Amino acid sequence: ATSYYSPTSFKTQAQIYWNDRQNHRTKTINRPVASLLFGTKHDFRRSWHDPEFMQDSSPEDVEKWLLFLMQSARKDADDKRIITNDSSNNPIVYFDEGFTIDATAYLRVLEAYARSELPGSPQKGEYWIGVLERHYSAAKELFKKRTTAASKSQQREDAAAIVRSLQPTVECYNVLIKLWGHNSKDLISVVRARRWLTKLEDEAMGGSADGSDSILHSPLAPNARSYDLYLHSCSRGLGKQHKLHRERAEESERILHYRMSDDAPLAVRPTTESFNLVLRAWTRCRREESVPDRVMELVLSMERIQRDFLMAEEKGTDVSGEEWCWKRKVAPDTRTYTTAIDGWIIKAGLKANKWRSQQLRISNTNKQRGRGVRDDHRYIQAMPDACGVQDDGTEEMEKAETILKYIHDLESIGHADVNATVVGYNTLLSGWARLANELRPDVPLKSEKLLHDMIALAQEGNENAAPDVISFNAVIKAWGRTKRQNSADRCEYWLRKMIESGRPAEDKLSGENFIAGPNVATYNLCMDAHFELGDAPRVQDMLIEMDATNGLIPPNSESFSKVIRAWINDELNNPYGLPGSSVENAWRWLDELLQREKKDDSDLGPAPELFPAILKAAAKTSACGENLLTIGQWTFRAYEESRFTIDHLAYIWLLEIALKVLASPDAEVTSVFEQCCRDGLLSSKFVRTLSDGPFHEDGWSKEKSEWMCKELLGDTPFPTAWSRNLKDKRHQPCFDFEKEENCATSSSNNKRKAGAYSNTRTSFRQLRDRQNAER
Repeated sequence: ATSYYSPTSFKTQAQIYWNDRQNHRTKTINRPVASLLFGTKHDFRRSWHDPEFMQDSSPEDVEKWLLFLMQSARKDADDKRIITNDSSNNPIVYFDEGFTIDATAYLRVLEAYARSELPGSPQKGEYWIGVLERHYSAAKELFKKRTTAASKSQQREDAAAIVRSLQPTVECYNVLIKLWGHNSKDLISVVRARRWLTKLEDEAMGGSADGSDSILHSPLAPNARSYDLYLHSCSRGLGKQHKLHRERAEESERILHYRMSDDAPLAVRPTTESFNLVLRAWTRCRREESVPDRVMELVLSMERIQRDFLMAEEKGTDVSGEEWCWKRKVAPDTRTYTTAIDGWIIKAGLKANKWRSQQLRISNTNKQRGRGVRDDHRYIQAMPDACGVQDDGTEEMEKAETILKYIHDLESIGHADVNATVVGYNTLLSGWARLANELRPDVPLKSEKLLHDMIALAQEGNENAAPDVISFNAVIKAWGRTKRQNSADRCEYWLRKMIESGRPAEDKLSGENFIAGPNVATYNLCMDAHFELGDAPRVQDMLIEMDATNGLIPPNSESFSKVIRAWINDELNNPYGLPGSSVENAWRWLDELLQREKKDDSDLGPAPELFPAILKAAAKTSACGENLLTIGQWTFRAYEESRFTIDHLAYIWLLEIALKVLASPDAEVTSVFEQCCRDGLLSSKFVRTLSDGPFHEDGWSKEKSEWMCKELLGDTPFPTAWSRNLKDKRHQPCFDFEKEENCATSSSNNKRKAGAYSNTRTSFRQLRDRQNAER
């Protein structure tokens, strides 16, 4: 076995096990098997019962160690000619001192997979749990066959001890729940974790076995750790399904209330960690205005439990009993109050977005009525509600600040578990950044004041409150969202201040310098500020500056995307620029991004919407140079060669570019049409563009367009293969015109759709009439 398994760590552990076994054989030959299995207080025999056993080894090495243990047991049984179970489908088991495999050995394999981040670890854990359960079942069957009531009591007790040692423990199932709780596949992770927790609950409800099984089966039930691991799985907040997040938060709270009820056993009573996990589950519901109410109710419940315990202890009540012991472990800590701050920020952000939409709607209405309101968003004035109060989330932010002040008060009177840390301040800063918009230019000033407070606390000795790069990024984000003339300058002010600190963003702040260094997110936020002001050259300068750091702050895919979008926006919205130049700059940066991706830079890659965005900009720009056709053709080929699925709009933009640029685009139009049909993406808009596209006096005229439509389209109906890949049926060319007209007028909801196809029907009808006249 040692020659078969090559890893050095496994060889070492296997040799230690074999040497220990030979050295202890003479000492334990006259001892009962029960003492060999569980040891005594002064004799800890089995090395894998040590929690640190093979902690630095890979899961594969621990697996090989367990397989070697099984092979050693088989070899020992063959040497002694001991009768074993039928091990063709089940692991080997027999009743002798040479058999030392137990559930703890399996537990070490499960823990090894829990420590690793290998893909498929939960599946491997379920496999080994299945092996352990079969091993336990085989041991029970062998016990029933080989022992009877007439057997010697000592032999029967020793055999039963071996069987009990193979029973899966609650720790084994807890590790399996943990494996699924840390799995990245959210669709199945919570379901599988619930499956194993339910198994423990069913075991507890079933009770202990009757008859002969009573000496082979130990009571099995979930403990507090089991529920906490499942709550961790529910509160991770993976995915984007808001309804699912709310359902999991409600389930987490139901479990918490059950654990505090009189019906629950004392072993599952909640701890501070249990409450914090339920609080986290509620803060994953980012679209619920009721989140702070739910959170504060749980926080107040924790404070009541803590108060009851302290008052009982002060009155001299005996709090050493189990009914009081769990209350000792429940007390709000820093994480509790920080989560409460986050709950109020969720509601503040939702109300701020609603208030901003309402104010912009009122402003647009005033513009339409001609009340003299200027169009520039910088001159939009916030209008109070009917009651004279701006319900923009400020009240919720004040409550969040009150909780932070309460944290300071608890820390000042000596509560060791409650501290004002950078996490709490960053949570508050992120809330102010969410409230910042073009109607609230005062918000960044509040963020800056909070940042200066953090620096002052750090200089006074509270380095736990020292700002990090996330703190500075929140202030920069708040300035960028105001869209003011000086917003980008203020963002760059803080960026330069962070650069002057000369400290990497990852370094821990200490000494007198509490200004964190910038990271790529800092630059991206500054790029956002310049983008909102339509300053594409400065957005590009930010990317070039990052590139000049020689890998210290390398740009990411988001950085390239911002530059490309900035130049596209400049091409479409800047009336003073040279037509066609900005879209060419966007194309060059996309080419640079693709080139870097090909150099095995796995961190870089284009977003799928960049390709159609460049095609659309080239089609809609007022420029008519032939370089636009080159840009369109190159972008289209790159889109096809990428990992993204091309859609019908790409063909429409490419056709528009060819019709606009070329005076005689016959060959290009034919090529685009044939490829579009081969890909099954021929749409009604493509046909409409082909028949009603831009005409030239010399070259592509209306008559030539009609002739080309006749040559390419032929008689209706068109082959269905031409539009087979159009997912939305509304984009498909219609063939039965009378039926379409009847359907268009049958319902008022279809009038908008009918208008979208009116040009197509007119072109088809005219083409059909001309074909009939010619015939």
